[in-house]
Amino acid sequence: MEKQNSPTRSVERALEILECFLDKEEMILLEIAERTGLSSSTALRILTALQEHDFVVKNPQNKRYHLGTKLVWLADMVPSKSYDELKRIAVPHMRVLNQKYNEDVRLFVPDGCSKLCVESVESERELRQVVKVGTRHDLQRGAAGKVILSFMTPAERIKVGCGEEQDCTLYDKIRESGVAISDGEREDGLFGIAVPILDRDGNLVAAISISGPTARFANDTLEEKKQAILEMGRRVSHDWQNRPEV
Repeated sequence: MEKQNSPTRSVERALEILECFLDKEEMILLEIAERTGLSSSTALRILTALQEHDFVVKNPQNKRYHLGTKLVWLADMVPSKSYDELKRIAVPHMRVLNQKYNEDVRLFVPDGCSKLCVESVESERELRQVVKVGTRHDLQRGAAGKVILSFMTPAERIKVGCGEEQDCTLYDKIRESGVAISDGEREDGLFGIAVPILDRDGNLVAAISISGPTARFANDTLEEKKQAILEMGRRVSHDWQNRPEV
């Protein structure tokens, strides 16, 4: 039987601490301890070791911890051919949509309990929302998250904490219509429309969204924008499904 203070358990605790930062950029020691179920002294000991190897950094002003540069270096070494190919196919279509409406167009992939932004074509308007490539966001809020959830099974949605029974009808409608809408869910005054990118078997590969201030979407251009992104989603799906086999 494995001892509680075994080297394996120490590694598990360190990973649990790092996973805390998946949905929050900075945290104080007490919050990290509460999230992991560790005592403050144990969490501090592991955080100190992670600091020594540049996996986390402590801000001396506000005493909050955030991820360090070592993880960035490691991430750069992770093979990302699937995302590169997806971006190669999707970005030209995203640029066309961006140029037509001058709104933010973004590409998201499912990543555990989050959606990961892997590409973004930004609006040139002054009033817009900035979402950095590489950031993760809650699946429950926003049009792209709804699209991703709609292609999960009920068991998968429960696993990521989005399994409320009343949402099943909503997800069924999104999957059938091929489009999801968000109005003020992630941020007040922000509107989004998203569609899925599907493989040959109808499985979700990614979600593409177009977003901007509600005032520029909730008007007589809404239906036009919906049809435009639906058509773009179909074209990206077609190109993905018919890409040359590697």
